[in-house]
Amino acid sequence: MTDSTSRADCAIGRRWLTTWLALAVTVAVAACGGGGGGSSLPPASSVGFLQVTVTDAFGAAVPDATVSGTLGGSTQTATTNPAGIAVIGFNEPNGTASLTVTRASFRERTATADVVRGQRRDVTITLDRTTAPAGGSLTTRSGFAPDVGMSQQTLTFEIEVVAVDGDGQPLHGLDASSFVLLPCAPDAATVDRADCVRGTSLAHDVAYTPVPATPLQLEVVAGGTPQPYAAALLLDQSGSIAQSDPTGARLYSAKVFLSGLGSGDAARIAAFAGGSDARIPTPPLATFGPFRGAAGATAFFPDLDALAQQVGGNTPMYAALDTLRDSVATDPSVAPGQGKAVVLFTDGIDTDCGNAAACLARRSQSVTGALAQGVRVFTIGLSRQIDVDALADLSNRTGGAFLYAESAEQLLPLYGTVGRLLSLSLPTYRLRWTVQADAPGAFASGRALLGRIEVRHGSGTFEVPFIVGIP
Repeated sequence: MTDSTSRADCAIGRRWLTTWLALAVTVAVAACGGGGGGSSLPPASSVGFLQVTVTDAFGAAVPDATVSGTLGGSTQTATTNPAGIAVIGFNEPNGTASLTVTRASFRERTATADVVRGQRRDVTITLDRTTAPAGGSLTTRSGFAPDVGMSQQTLTFEIEVVAVDGDGQPLHGLDASSFVLLPCAPDAATVDRADCVRGTSLAHDVAYTPVPATPLQLEVVAGGTPQPYAAALLLDQSGSIAQSDPTGARLYSAKVFLSGLGSGDAARIAAFAGGSDARIPTPPLATFGPFRGAAGATAFFPDLDALAQQVGGNTPMYAALDTLRDSVATDPSVAPGQGKAVVLFTDGIDTDCGNAAACLARRSQSVTGALAQGVRVFTIGLSRQIDVDALADLSNRTGGAFLYAESAEQLLPLYGTVGRLLSLSLPTYRLRWTVQADAPGAFASGRALLGRIEVRHGSGTFEVPFIVGIP
């Protein structure tokens, strides 16, 4: 657009203002720009404008928020643009407007602002994200090995469960009745992966029932003394993220995690996506850092903000994980003996590895490399579309943890949990169950049990998926 065209458009918009059609000209006036709060429009204008900027707690723009303002007998509504800005106008006498701002995954916020005819006033409103309790699973650290009964039809196993509230704090005081193991039956729709029992083929996927549903034993495992760590945060930026995380909760939550780094903790950020539709700066893997402590992390927050508009492509998960893991393992700035980890966030499955057997082999290659380099893998899965088998297997076999968010509201407390898991200071619940399969031979050596635990707390519930390998 040329400067002359822009000036012409502004003039047209202002002529509309003088005809009292405030709603029709809001966009035109906003496009004309202007100074800060209180800047004057042409004297002929009888409309008072509010330019509302909506941000999150880190100051990042919140697009697609609904801004509703009421003054006198008039109510006007607008939606924030990608910069988090919405403009509303009132053809009313001077007064104080009541504002309400709403956005999915955020808490509603109300405010007031003075409206002066012929002026535009700037208002900034900060929205807080909504959160929900969530949890995760990790391999038991007690040394208890899964016990297979005669005819390989029953299996007794232990699993450790992470359970946190909406603020990321451990849920204390849970007892055996708080944990219910759900029965499992193979889903005919998931033809490409196992649902209950993973073997060498999908024919080995059989139904099972817990006996009983509540755990046979429960033990609270206290968190240890915090230890410094070196971690890389790996974010899935493939195309499906636009649907599963439309508000960028993963990016906000990543800032929360990075803000909790200790002065002795080392970290870096990375994003992955592949194919011709990938939009990250350097597909299939873009990295930022490394840096130390929370003070060093803030310089990279703009890079996280930019990722909100860099969504596209497929999901080369294992390749990205292996490349990033190598960089963590070989980082000369990491102190000897300091714990090393990769924290992988995704909403789907690897799109490059091929069929189920090929993906299992590819995953084993990643696990073998992580074990050889002493790098734990922590996984965070968003939505029910994830490959639970893959994410839980990656984490549990490398000494990490699998955290599960069915909704974006659960991401914030989970990311807030990661630091304490990495530093070995988060308490867990150690649970033991027995399950019985519908057919003999179900729990043969080399297979794996997949399941879901329903965690009950107060009046709410959430689910924790898990995997247990059968020796």
